[in-house]
Amino acid sequence: MKTIKIKRNTNGDTRVATKVPTWEEFSEANYMHVRDVEHMMKEFAEELKERAWNHDWSKMTEPHKSTFYRELCNTIEGRINFKDGEWYKFHCENERHHLLNCCPDDVNLVDVIEMLCDCVCAGMARSGEVRELKIDDDILRRAVKNTVQMCADAVELEDF
Repeated sequence: MKTIKIKRNTNGDTRVATKVPTWEEFSEANYMHVRDVEHMMKEFAEELKERAWNHDWSKMTEPHKSTFYRELCNTIEGRINFKDGEWYKFHCENERHHLLNCCPDDVNLVDVIEMLCDCVCAGMARSGEVRELKIDDDILRRAVKNTVQMCADAVELEDF
């Protein structure tokens, strides 16, 4: 996530205001806050767009694509168990959205959203339905905590 510059301003919050702000100070603080949230959300959206662009790259690039195809065919023909194959292990370890198989320590909500989109699209395209998706509560809690940290780390706080 790119750096987001936020100016310190206590004039729009009862918990930290040091004085009663003028109408103009109050209005300016509110405007600044709305713009800060807008910038943060746009950066988050950029993270999602980048992930969307690179989704399942290991199915689309060599030598992984050929390995995937070979193991897919071998599984369909009953020669191997797909999940025991070389490609599947590589795919799960190198693509962050496989949270049920290989959840990264720094899992975040971008990973969760990618997983949800992946499961819905795969299910609908392949069988016409979406299988029940159970994500462990611990994974979701860590994803929220890590996303908060990811966003906080992107902020460069400036004096007003």
